[in-house]
Amino acid sequence: MAVELVFTERRSDMSESRAENYARLRDQVTGASRSPVGVSHYEDVDPRRLSRASAIVLSGSTAPWSSRDAAELEALGEAVRAAERPTLGICGGMQLLARFAGGSIDVGESVEHGFLPIRVTDRVDLLRDLPEKAIVYQDHTDEISFLPDSFLVLASSEACAVQAFAAPERRWWGTQFHPEESNAEHPAGAIVLARFFELAT
Repeated sequence: MAVELVFTERRSDMSESRAENYARLRDQVTGASRSPVGVSHYEDVDPRRLSRASAIVLSGSTAPWSSRDAAELEALGEAVRAAERPTLGICGGMQLLARFAGGSIDVGESVEHGFLPIRVTDRVDLLRDLPEKAIVYQDHTDEISFLPDSFLVLASSEACAVQAFAAPERRWWGTQFHPEESNAEHPAGAIVLARFFELAT
């Protein structure tokens, strides 16, 4: 398996701390997939790289979508759709997958930050090995406000209706939470990453 990790942060917003977060994400994806991980950036995504990958991961980001170049986001969407590869969207990456399929994103009514509970409503897919109430790491202000009919909601929280989804026909999955952030006390994220790469094979 070869994995392509696409950073969705603008280069102009790539602070030292953000770069450290992305390096940690790459390490976690490498460990979970047990495979080589290539890194690219959404501002100059190469569709050929995505098409050659066995699986794609779209990272989270911090800058509001309204500040982005719409053409660059659409180019990423075209590349992901054309690649037809199993894809995991994390936080902002999940929001982008919904957008690429005709969904919409808005500022959430409340901010979620830190290790917080979600309610798992579908335990036969990406979240199969999680309890009904799982603790995961959150760090977001935006959320999906409209999800296309072909997408299934896998989990929610009091503050966010779509905490995880699956689009089975597309082989797309998404988590509003950050599965790359986990520890011995809160192992759910690592379980989710491992499950995605099992689904992607």
